[in-house]
Amino acid sequence: MTDQQQMDNFVGLSAVLTGFNQSIIAPTIDPINIKVDYFAQFKKETSNYQKILDKYAALKTITPALSDQQIGEQMLAVSDFETPCRQLIFLWYSGAWGYLENGVLISNMLSAKSYTQGLAWQVMQSHPMGDSNYRYGYWAEQPLDLNKYTGNND
Repeated sequence: MTDQQQMDNFVGLSAVLTGFNQSIIAPTIDPINIKVDYFAQFKKETSNYQKILDKYAALKTITPALSDQQIGEQMLAVSDFETPCRQLIFLWYSGAWGYLENGVLISNMLSAKSYTQGLAWQVMQSHPMGDSNYRYGYWAEQPLDLNKYTGNND
């Protein structure tokens, strides 16, 4: 599998698990390119990441096509995949890698960039403290529908 195929499968899996459209996770014009940082962290922390990506790729080829919901459920149903997939979801939403230590959730923020790019901000239709692309006074208007932030029309 080429590096590009790996990245494509990582982005596809991330979209399925987070509920965000791939165009939001990995836009065509992407000056921040957070997916590269997240994929590097996923590979570093997940010993079976290749098996996870291979399973995702195999599920995408099934005919008739499975829905994203079905793919996500099947990925989380594999006991060896459940924790890494949940960690990946946590990473995309928070910008931090989470793990359990003695029954306590510990998380390590990857970077300031990952903090500002967490999907939780988009779900809240907000922005991180001290970082905003919105124009002054935006709070006086009704926020856009959530599907405008997630890229999904469901």
